[in-house]
Amino acid sequence: MENEIQASGFVIQPRLRFRNRRDKMIYQLIMEEANYIASDRCEVGQTIIVLSKISKELGWTRDHVKGSLDRLQKDGYINQKTQHQKKGILVTICNYKELQSLKHYKAIEEAKNPHENPQEVPQEKPHEDDSSNAWESKGESMTQNGIPHENPQGDPHEIPHTITAFINSIININKTLKEYIVDAPVKNKNLSSIEDIKIFVDFASQTNALPQGINLKILVSYFDCIRLTRSTCTISANILVKFIEKIQKYSANQTHYAMWKHVEQHDDKKESYTLGILRNTNEHEARRGLIKLKNKGGDTFEKLPGSSQDGSKYEYGF
Repeated sequence: MENEIQASGFVIQPRLRFRNRRDKMIYQLIMEEANYIASDRCEVGQTIIVLSKISKELGWTRDHVKGSLDRLQKDGYINQKTQHQKKGILVTICNYKELQSLKHYKAIEEAKNPHENPQEVPQEKPHEDDSSNAWESKGESMTQNGIPHENPQGDPHEIPHTITAFINSIININKTLKEYIVDAPVKNKNLSSIEDIKIFVDFASQTNALPQGINLKILVSYFDCIRLTRSTCTISANILVKFIEKIQKYSANQTHYAMWKHVEQHDDKKESYTLGILRNTNEHEARRGLIKLKNKGGDTFEKLPGSSQDGSKYEYGF
């Protein structure tokens, strides 16, 4: 057949617990590209990656990719070593041979179920979420598959309604952001993509809920970052409303610095970490920190403070 898929082989992707989806995707990429036969440059279970290349291909910063590698090493999944003259990073997958052996998994299942037929390897549920609920955020109602609950006990003929659909339906704004979100007549208040985040931030700006001078570009990127700290990659709009309330007492410089520093250097941590940065950073320190971050990031934030908040021309993303 013309469109028949021609696979050159297969790779076993083990079910492991990761801190976020970015770490999981980086690990799966490494697993897929690792040598299954030794070569001149790599042994079995090793591959060489170039941060700048992965960053460009995936649209993540070098710090994001390096942060994932560091966490994977800390969790015991890989080892990494910078190559001579910084020509990439040699990554070694821990226990590669065992993880790529079907006999390994069969032995595990037989140990769990000694009375079952040893010739039959139990099949796991194909869409079972392998992430720990310990990394879930309170207030985010999700199924085991990471799919938002959609009115399990309500009218089966009722059309599911999301928070973004509700926001887009509002014509005349006459209430506060909190009133709209808390009282929204919807089943699902979770934001599951950067597009959802943009809609929420734009609406928050229209309701005048944001602190004076806040940069929408940074806020979108920050909210999307903490969304990805959830194993389901979704975050409740209620949580973002509460966060906005908590940052009201800080200046724009303090808020920008805390969020920017969080995204660039601690993207695996949740919003409580940002609040910790805010509590321990005064106005002068925030200004100095912003200068350093801006110099490090080149022209990424060319329109950062003190430009005014511009909801029509700002660009999204770090």
